[in-house]
Amino acid sequence: MTRRSRSSDALKSSGSVIRQLLGDLGIDSKIEQHRVWAVWQQAVGEQIARFAAPAKIRDNVLEIKVANAVWMQQLQLLKPRLLRQLNEHLGDNPLRDIYLRRGQVQAAAPPAPPRAALPQLDDDELAAIATATATINDAAVRTAMQRLLQRQRQLDKQRSTKN
Repeated sequence: MTRRSRSSDALKSSGSVIRQLLGDLGIDSKIEQHRVWAVWQQAVGEQIARFAAPAKIRDNVLEIKVANAVWMQQLQLLKPRLLRQLNEHLGDNPLRDIYLRRGQVQAAAPPAPPRAALPQLDDDELAAIATATATINDAAVRTAMQRLLQRQRQLDKQRSTKN
C-alpha cells in the first residue's frame, strides 16, 4: 500500500469545499444575499430595525416588513440609502431593489441579563454526587450526569438563599 503525499494545496478547508459546492450548484450568490438577516441591524441601525425587518428575497429583491404606515413612508424615502448600506455589507452579490410591505415585525429579543454566580458546592455535596453516579459504567455519561446534578444542587442552594 502506498502512502499518498499530502501537500497543503491538496488539503482543502471545509469552508472552501462548501463554497465550491455552492458555486457549482449556482446558489452561492443567493446564500450570500441571505446574510442580510445577519447584518440587518448593523446595516440599517437599531431604530429602523425596531420597526422593519427582512421577510424574504426573490429575484434579488428584498421584501421588508414594516410595522406601520409612518415607517413605511419614511423607509420609502430612505430606500436608496438602505439598499446601498445593505449591499455594502453583502459584498459581491448585491440586491437589486427593496420592496416594502406592511406587516408584523418581530421585536428583537432583549439581551439576557447577566447570570449571577452560582454558589460553590462543599466537599460533602460533591462526594454525595460522586456516590450517586458511581454505578454508571460509561465515563462520558457519568461525567455528564455529575455536571447535571452539580448544577441542579447549585441552583437549589441559590434559591434557598434567596428565600
